[in-house]
Amino acid sequence: SMQRGIVRSLILGVAVVLGAAQLRAADNAIVGPLKTQWENVRNLVVKVAEVVPEDKYDWKPTPEVRSFREQFVHIVGENHLFMGFVAGEKSSAPQNLKTKDDIVKALNESYDYGAKVLAGLTDEKATESVPAFRGQQQPRWSIAMANLMDNMDHYGNLVVYMRTNGITPPRSAGK
Repeated sequence: SMQRGIVRSLILGVAVVLGAAQLRAADNAIVGPLKTQWENVRNLVVKVAEVVPEDKYDWKPTPEVRSFREQFVHIVGENHLFMGFVAGEKSSAPQNLKTKDDIVKALNESYDYGAKVLAGLTDEKATESVPAFRGQQQPRWSIAMANLMDNMDHYGNLVVYMRTNGITPPRSAGK
């Protein structure tokens, strides 16, 4: 009887430990993939900014669209705007980004900011609705996902710009 009590206690203890581990793993079901994709997008965009020669930063395919520089500056601003909504705060992008070094630094800082915001989220917090564009309530995870989609739209533009200028995108180099 005493042995059965010990065995039951051990089984219950193991079940509690395993259950808690499962809950922790499940708690990362939303935020975990967001963090992974955030770092993937960072690597794609920052590497493009590093590879494009500075003398090409003002190149654009037609007068109506953004140059490389304007694309990068736009991404910096969007990362601060979107992730500020996710964090529930106002985050301002740096102004007067003139040189390639300024832009690469600002891009990295904007991705660092987003990584910090995502690090502060749990799945529960990620599902909370917060005011975003025009005050509309949206779940935090949805705003972060929209930021990732926006970045990938611009990354697609940047790849075409690179190819048009005879530059191999870093992701394709060596293949």
